[in-house]
Amino acid sequence: MMPLNRNHSFYIRSYNQLPMLLRSFFIIAFIAMAFSGYSQETTPFSEKDIIDIVGLNYGRLQLTMDVETPIGAESGEMDQLVSLLRKNLLWSGMFDIRDSIDDSDIQLKIRYVPGQMIRAWIYSQEEVLLFDESKSLLDTVQVEPTILELVEEIIFQLTGEKSIFRSAIVYVRKENNGSFGKNDNGNYELVMTDTFGSKSKVLLNDGKFNILPRWNPDGRSVLFTSLGKQGSRLKRIDIEDGKVQTLFEEMGKLSGGTWGNNGTELIITLVKRGNTDLFRINLKGKILEKITSRSSSESNPRWSPDNNRLLFVSNRSGSIQIYQRDFINKETFRMTFEGSYNVEPSWSNDGANIVYAGKKDRKFQLFIMDREGQYVQQLTHNNESSEQPIWSPNGRQILFIAKVGSDQKLFLIRADGTFRRRLTDSGPGISEFNPTWTSHFQWKTGKN
Repeated sequence: MMPLNRNHSFYIRSYNQLPMLLRSFFIIAFIAMAFSGYSQETTPFSEKDIIDIVGLNYGRLQLTMDVETPIGAESGEMDQLVSLLRKNLLWSGMFDIRDSIDDSDIQLKIRYVPGQMIRAWIYSQEEVLLFDESKSLLDTVQVEPTILELVEEIIFQLTGEKSIFRSAIVYVRKENNGSFGKNDNGNYELVMTDTFGSKSKVLLNDGKFNILPRWNPDGRSVLFTSLGKQGSRLKRIDIEDGKVQTLFEEMGKLSGGTWGNNGTELIITLVKRGNTDLFRINLKGKILEKITSRSSSESNPRWSPDNNRLLFVSNRSGSIQIYQRDFINKETFRMTFEGSYNVEPSWSNDGANIVYAGKKDRKFQLFIMDREGQYVQQLTHNNESSEQPIWSPNGRQILFIAKVGSDQKLFLIRADGTFRRRLTDSGPGISEFNPTWTSHFQWKTGKN
């Protein structure tokens, strides 16, 4: 497998490379033990000794679970415990679960005493203790949120990376009535959910055509496009109090935008003189820069995390392709060349990689490439189209939409295209689309 990011020095291509990964975990674990009181001695480590195991790569730790069954525990209770552990570990995107310790890097041991405590140990194959934590339990209601907290601590202790379990996704939900456009009855709701699709909160249901939500970088509000009798408007909804603010009244036809990382500027798609161009504006509506000025149509802007680059879609070559604008060098160049229809680019959280939807054999599939467009890999090979991809905040998973029957639904895959699953459990007659994801908003646990 060809690495996607030339700036990363470490990739997992086979199981044979796992010992190197494990050594890095030992280093991080020993440092953590020194600060946690597990060891009375500390050893200085050079930065050169620590291998980067976070960021974007295909590496996952192979893990076995050994759950001790207490005397008198009911089988259904233990089944629930194991199921919750497996779900959280797998959905983190950082672990694969194996049946044998011989096929694994680490072993997770769990001792559960109903109504009293749960304790977890993690050992390497060489039986080096990497993690030891216990949590009290007053009743069975606490089991699910406690396991979630436990897995979060495991992730942070082993990788130094916070989990995305409490992060938030906003998407558009619509009850299908068999028509779109002029005869559409509107009612495009903005809905917020969590990483598991288990929590749900309707942010906006005003009976209007609300699409293309985008999280503000601070996680406090969401930008969206609202279509009505007066035309299109860019609006912002405050997550805390639900107040909706119209940002720009008299700018013409607007269609979506992308935030700068400071939350004070936008790049928007604006129709002037019959074609769409991209403009950089502030929140008062002042045009700071006209980024494109062509007879072609430009859309789907996505500002890079460092604000130095912009991805967008254009038909300037005669087919619909993804382009990039480098604001430092003032250059614009084409990114995609395979196929005649490539759209919906999305930056990874570190700005190193891009996921997008491209049409192949009459279906849209997901592709990933580095930020220069030199390496491209197809992620999905589904019978139905996969579209509108976005990265998880930690860059390890990708959220997208695909058809279930006649409805669009939200799905997740890992960044290497594996472990595909539904996000929500909505039934027939409901479509979900236009997702956006942030780690800055944090859902509270079930105990709060």
